[in-house]
Amino acid sequence: MTKEQIFEFIRNNPVFAMATAEDGKARVRMMNVYRADENGIIINTGENKDVHRQLQANPEVELCFFNTDEDKHIRITGSVEVVEDPSLKKEIGDDYQFLKKWVDSAGYDVLVVYCLKNGKATIWTMETNFKPKEYIQL
Repeated sequence: MTKEQIFEFIRNNPVFAMATAEDGKARVRMMNVYRADENGIIINTGENKDVHRQLQANPEVELCFFNTDEDKHIRITGSVEVVEDPSLKKEIGDDYQFLKKWVDSAGYDVLVVYCLKNGKATIWTMETNFKPKEYIQL
């Protein structure tokens, strides 16, 4: 797959599992991608969430996107960084209706936006299960 095909796969399968670490223990949760393109993979969380605290302590993550119809998943490893862009926070808050009430009452500063740039992707399917891993630099 090319980088653009990977970004397209992510956009078509925006719900993913994200692994972080806390006190030497793995933590994983389901998240939703806001945007994925050449500029990076954009995700968001709340400043009060455990995941935000974990990412502040250790920004290394692994993301896993899956499509059941294709029986394919893409794992991406890399480091996230906070994006300080008030207009992007407003855009996310406006696009995700479930956040609207929260940001309307608390303000957009409670929303934390992260970007994973320059990640490394590997693709898994049943057909490639026993082959050596190949990595694609994003």
